[in-house]
Amino acid sequence: MSKFKLSKKAIAAVISVACAAVIICTLLIVNIFYPLRYFPAYVVARERPAEGELEVAVLDVGHADCAIVTFPNGSTMLIDGGDGSYRSNLKILTELNRRDIDFIDYVVCTSVEEEYCGGLGEILRNKRVGYIFWPYCLNRYISDGFADFVTSASSALSSYPDGQDRMIISEYSAGVVAGDAFFTFLSPSLHTSPESEYSHLNSDPSEENISAASAVIWIEYAGTGIVYAGGVSGAKLTEIAETYTLMQELGEEYFTFAGHEINFSDCAAYKVASHGSDNARSALFTDLISPEISVISVGENNAEGSPAVATMSDLLAHGELFITQYDGDVTLTIKEDGMLSASSSIS
Repeated sequence: MSKFKLSKKAIAAVISVACAAVIICTLLIVNIFYPLRYFPAYVVARERPAEGELEVAVLDVGHADCAIVTFPNGSTMLIDGGDGSYRSNLKILTELNRRDIDFIDYVVCTSVEEEYCGGLGEILRNKRVGYIFWPYCLNRYISDGFADFVTSASSALSSYPDGQDRMIISEYSAGVVAGDAFFTFLSPSLHTSPESEYSHLNSDPSEENISAASAVIWIEYAGTGIVYAGGVSGAKLTEIAETYTLMQELGEEYFTFAGHEINFSDCAAYKVASHGSDNARSALFTDLISPEISVISVGENNAEGSPAVATMSDLLAHGELFITQYDGDVTLTIKEDGMLSASSSIS
């Protein structure tokens, strides 16, 4: 009986095929837990920010917006999701993983424009989430990014029996108490009003109405506030300032959220609207909140005139200015005693 003997070349070929099969199977298994295209985002050292502090990390995602908020009780919030480019998505997922965040308690979409909501859909496909705050725009196809966000948001919350109730409209006085901290919306106004920014947006999705309907958020901890503005216009910020000033003159509160009076004199930091463009400038609003620290999110592909010299001049008159294009990621931290500090990833 003759013996079957493989040549050295045949043996090498079999070994190569077997190794390739093992590698493919390994990659398929890994892909179940970690999307291969974002695998570098998962190969990072994980460490949660210190509890008892509030941290707002404004990420350097180019001509776009994204911030990761960690509350003193450990709960987390993602505000916007960049422009949807691979580079931006990879950056956001990396920073979420670096902070050991697999579950995001609150996701906030501040605008239907691509540079704010463009990457949210992809982030929601890769992370679990508890609640989603969204712009009340009835035309889900107003931008590709917004359509993708709405689809992914519905899917992300579908496993909850009360999933529909976890989609909350980003509007005046909506918000959440997170331990000793909270966040709420200063604008847009209630969508039920026929004169609200959302009513105008849905009847006429012009650039002006899209901008006016972008969210302005108040975040507070230990008596120290941060104003976080999305793609809102300077005209809308001026309107907020005028309303606040009028109510102060009348001896009335602007509004109270969960027992906390929203007082602009408590503002210490401002994440600047619309990449610091001239259109986003409101000297009245800036003078009113008088931020010690301001952060402008911009990048190398900025729209012409962003950030505007006049806008930067207004901000520098009150305190320190960080620009993500030059400073990288900018982290604002409020400690238990209410003291605010800022740091950047680029010295």
